[in-house]
Amino acid sequence: MNYPKISIIIPVYNVEKYLRECLDSCTNQTLKDIEIICVDDCSPDNSIKILEEYQQKDPRIKILKHKINKNLGSARNTGLANATGEYVWFVDSDDYIDTKACQILYDAIKEFGVDMLCFSDIQFSDINGTRRFSRPDCFQGIQINKVYHPKTNWREIHFSNFNVTAWAYLTKRTFLQNFKFREGVWHEDTDFTPILFSSVDSFCYIPYTAYFRRINPESITQKAISQKRLEDLIDMLGALDKFTTENNIDKEHFLYEFLINQINYIHDSCNSVADIKPNNLSMLLELKTKYRRPKYSAKRFIGKMIKKLVGDF
Repeated sequence: MNYPKISIIIPVYNVEKYLRECLDSCTNQTLKDIEIICVDDCSPDNSIKILEEYQQKDPRIKILKHKINKNLGSARNTGLANATGEYVWFVDSDDYIDTKACQILYDAIKEFGVDMLCFSDIQFSDINGTRRFSRPDCFQGIQINKVYHPKTNWREIHFSNFNVTAWAYLTKRTFLQNFKFREGVWHEDTDFTPILFSSVDSFCYIPYTAYFRRINPESITQKAISQKRLEDLIDMLGALDKFTTENNIDKEHFLYEFLINQINYIHDSCNSVADIKPNNLSMLLELKTKYRRPKYSAKRFIGKMIKKLVGDF
């Protein structure tokens, strides 16, 4: 039996305004040997009708339906459980991808022989009928076209801007199926992605813009932190804390540094949460005490700088 080269997984909820642009970018890929798995998470609008319309024209589209709304993490898990492609790419239904993306990413991941391939994106917004683009600074600190080995050589990996969004990488399906997103919560990929990066045998970043991300002012990430969102963020910290503890993650590991940054960011954001629950605050303070940046002696700092300078030459 021949399996598709790439499974594109698209969670769908209340996106009838943007869904056609997303589906057009997927169905018009230059690489034809793909499957497009759309998971309808009980969308209340006409999204399902649009999906069925496109499925009639393109049999590569598979529609899966949730009986109840389960949120983004569950929709991605449903798609992953039904994926048959050699590689998996998560695409959000209000975004779109370059029509050559699947072919370029597939060729690159084969060329480098890695478990995961990362790439660039462009953000865009539609304001008064005009589309405006901007390029974010993601994967800073990571060399292009270099194969990294997180499990055996994590010391060489230094993310200065870690892109945790699930659409930012193409991954080998057989490896990815060992992981699941947390369900029924926001920020389900903020722990999923760093844990995945820490677990793969190899990954590589290429300087190719494959993804176009919509900046939606109505998005949860663009609004002030609510009590529900705060609790989901703390749940995310708990997942990272558990993985870090169980796997004895070193204090100089990129995951440890990422966890510290997240704890500090969430703790500082608590001022905007009305009537924060005491147990939420105490848990944050407990994690803040547990995770601190390692203190370097002058001798150790100089040694690290010399090593870096020698490496650059």
